[in-house]
Amino acid sequence: MKRMGLCAAAAALGAMAVVSAGSMAAESEITGLDVMKKTKELYLANDQMSTVTLRKIDKRGDEQKIVTKRYWKAYGGKDGFESKTLFVTEFPPDQRGVGFLIWDYHKAGQPDDLRLYLPSLKQVRRMTTREQDDAFMGSDLTFADLGQRALDEDTHTLLKTERCGATECYVVQSVPKDQESLYGKKITWVPTTDFTPLRVDYYDRKGDLLKTQAIEWQRPNNVWAWKRAEVKNVQTSHKTLFEISDLQNNVGLNDEDFSERVLKTGPRR
Repeated sequence: MKRMGLCAAAAALGAMAVVSAGSMAAESEITGLDVMKKTKELYLANDQMSTVTLRKIDKRGDEQKIVTKRYWKAYGGKDGFESKTLFVTEFPPDQRGVGFLIWDYHKAGQPDDLRLYLPSLKQVRRMTTREQDDAFMGSDLTFADLGQRALDEDTHTLLKTERCGATECYVVQSVPKDQESLYGKKITWVPTTDFTPLRVDYYDRKGDLLKTQAIEWQRPNNVWAWKRAEVKNVQTSHKTLFEISDLQNNVGLNDEDFSERVLKTGPRR
């Protein structure tokens, strides 16, 4: 499965037709699939390094902090891969060195290769497809959400355009073609100007709202990337803040940086 979530590393390229809220004629010029294709064009960096800080907050307001280094490389179909991502935990101390390696395949429907390294056991374990729907480090995004979901794995429908904050947004519904998908559908709010998604609502397979995601963007060196995301599980009252800092693009990461050996030892940078 290809998914979109923290693996979104980004740069906007141009703009497509802008539609007004009340113009059905203009609306007909662009489809839901067109809109989601434009969001995919944000991922134009060759590779990326950053620090990701997770703040997990339960319904009582108690907070747990996790800091991890993220390494990401785009493949665009080369050698059968869409991208590769490595997470290495730095904090808290008892989780230091815990690593996750994600090989995201280009072929639609082919499950990601996800591997977990536990320093205490000095062992790498390959996670099953079912486990990829588990929470990433106990957060409100799953391992699957962190990948880049292929466009043709969903049916995308442009529902309408409406104001979202200070801008006009396309509202796109994406329904998985796989009946076993964790989600019944997702609704995404995408600005008509720069196509940087601002909000995603996730619905469970019963059709009930499961969680909401709000995204803030940064644009260092003219490259779009997440700055902050807040994900709230409305069914459990748990939420996670994702903060991205120390962002570096096009640093020259190579295939070896995403190997099982580096998963164990950590990148030498």
